[in-house]
Amino acid sequence: MHFNLTEGVDLSIIKTSQFKTNQIIVNFATTQTEKYITARSLLADVMETSTQKYPTQTALARREAELYGMYLGTNASRIGNLHNIKIRASFLNDQYSQSGLLNQVIETLGELIFRPLVNDGKFDEATFNTQKTNLASSITSLNDDKQYYASMELRKLFFDNDSAMQIPSFGRVSDLEGLTAAKLVDVYQEMITHDKINIVLLGDVDEQQALADFSQLKFSPREIKDTTVLYRQALHEVFEKEEKQELKQSKLNLAYRLPVYFQDTKYYAAIVMNGILGGTPLSKLFVNVREKESLAYYANSNFNAFNGVLTIQTGIESQNKGKAIKLIKQQVAAVELGDFSDELLQEVKDGLVHHFLSGLDSSSNGAERALMNDMFDNEKTIDEVVGAINAVDADAVVEVAKLLKLQAVYFLNGESI
Repeated sequence: MHFNLTEGVDLSIIKTSQFKTNQIIVNFATTQTEKYITARSLLADVMETSTQKYPTQTALARREAELYGMYLGTNASRIGNLHNIKIRASFLNDQYSQSGLLNQVIETLGELIFRPLVNDGKFDEATFNTQKTNLASSITSLNDDKQYYASMELRKLFFDNDSAMQIPSFGRVSDLEGLTAAKLVDVYQEMITHDKINIVLLGDVDEQQALADFSQLKFSPREIKDTTVLYRQALHEVFEKEEKQELKQSKLNLAYRLPVYFQDTKYYAAIVMNGILGGTPLSKLFVNVREKESLAYYANSNFNAFNGVLTIQTGIESQNKGKAIKLIKQQVAAVELGDFSDELLQEVKDGLVHHFLSGLDSSSNGAERALMNDMFDNEKTIDEVVGAINAVDADAVVEVAKLLKLQAVYFLNGESI
């Protein structure tokens, strides 16, 4: 059931007795800007730590324990053009706990959302400084992961220089330097006042009682401007970059523009095509580049339907760069020509269906799926999704593969320097 709590704030309740735990997601979404990505990521971390009523992590953890081990957490993420702050609660349904637990969980969520630990116009300094340091350390440690580093450098080549898409969804260390506890309050006020809010409740609940409980959260109405959720990168020339670092293994990554987006008519064909190319252990990249030719320690592809980009990631010996690029391009060309067996096509589709259905055994996955359906106004049933995957034929795969356009090549040369 779908409800509108106030303008710009929507609630979906999915009643099911399948799980012992209920899930709540409160998602705050706004158009991403370079100015606010890092600040919103830090805000998510700070909000998770304390509230006016529960001013320490210990106090908040004690409250979670009182509510039968409720899990409460926040994170920042990106979906296309949108930057999201997601607050999640996971808790036992009444059959396994006390009656009225939902109301207490929503009350605690309200504390987190509306009463953060702010005094004299700024977040608690100790909490702010700790979370700021933690986020900086986390970002720095990720940059030490060379596979991740290569993927970020490829991202910079693919997306326009003035695009916020170049920035990771959790931000940059350089953007943390000017942030203060007072400035973060401004970011919070912007979020709580203007963000589009989608709330999902999945579990064994009384829908009318749940609606009454959520109605106690006094969100203010907000005007929601028409926002293009999906990011569509224009075609450009092929950009290439090479760096040298002292590494045992070189990283060779390629980015292709694939103008197919979430729930487009070609969406499921693109997913299957990615599975054939490099998205599964049965794929051409895995079998031919990694296994048969032994040119790569790993070789895979990933399709992002919110950005229209397909990336290929490999780990190779530096002297094999030329051979690897040639062989990778051969695999792409083979899929474009339909050079794959009916057996491979069916195995990939079977694997995708199995992965999708297996995910339905998780209440958290179910809540995430419901959130995506709400954000994209998509109401595909489970049977419709399975049917759409199974309906993809070889011609549809070829048609989508022919849309691939190479846009960026990044090589992190691990040759000794």
